Amino acid sequence: METAKKFGAARSGQLLIVAALAIAILIASTSIYVYELTTQKQSAENDSIVELVLAIKTGLRNAAVSALANITQGGQKTVLAENLDTLADVYTRLYPQQICQIRYKLPNSAGYEDGVKLSWNSNNGLGVSSVYVPYMLKVLAPTFNATLNDAVNITTTLKVQGFCTVGENETLKTVNLTCMVFNEEKQAQAKWIAIYYEDDSGAWIPVNNPSITDWGNSTYSPHFTVALASDFVHVSVHVVDARNILVVANTTCSQAV
Repeated sequence: METAKKFGAARSGQLLIVAALAIAILIASTSIYVYELTTQKQSAENDSIVELVLAIKTGLRNAAVSALANITQGGQKTVLAENLDTLADVYTRLYPQQICQIRYKLPNSAGYEDGVKLSWNSNNGLGVSSVYVPYMLKVLAPTFNATLNDAVNITTTLKVQGFCTVGENETLKTVNLTCMVFNEEKQAQAKWIAIYYEDDSGAWIPVNNPSITDWGNSTYSPHFTVALASDFVHVSVHVVDARNILVVANTTCSQAV
């Protein structure tokens, strides 16, 4: 009987241990499940915020490109701020569950005026069309906040150099140019090229049907012939890039030595 009691007590103890272990496993499993759900929810929220931040960055860039294309082709500089304000309002409406704040500055330094730089008037063969917008982006979600300090820089650059040769008739000058186009310092494509030269009266005359070679690496080689008494030719090259941004560069072509 004593043995039976001992056996029964041990069995009861084992049952209690097994029951306690089962409860512990159940609690642990429940905790893990709740943790996984929380983690998945947190991860989903984090992914959502990351996607929102990337979407806003892309939107800001597109708004700046659109504004610069508009401004360089005759639009008002105020269109930049208008585009940015419209974008901020759109994202606030699209994501009401997440407070989205976009604050930006339009610099008036380093050649920029209200965030816009159009450097077209020098005669050094360099033209620049640019917008620069530093901004701070805040996204406030129920369980996660994100703050990003960044800037949008959209810059189309045109570099022009050239020379001229004189034919048997000394008034005929053949001008050979090399034009290079860049977007944010990377090789870019020209969508449209127009060339003007300054005649003996000081008027700018468009060159009709210049011959232009596209080398396929952002480099273009126009050449044309004009009648001028001057020993050199003042040239103005106007280029519209693939983003519809206009840029102008001027240079003086002297006779080749």
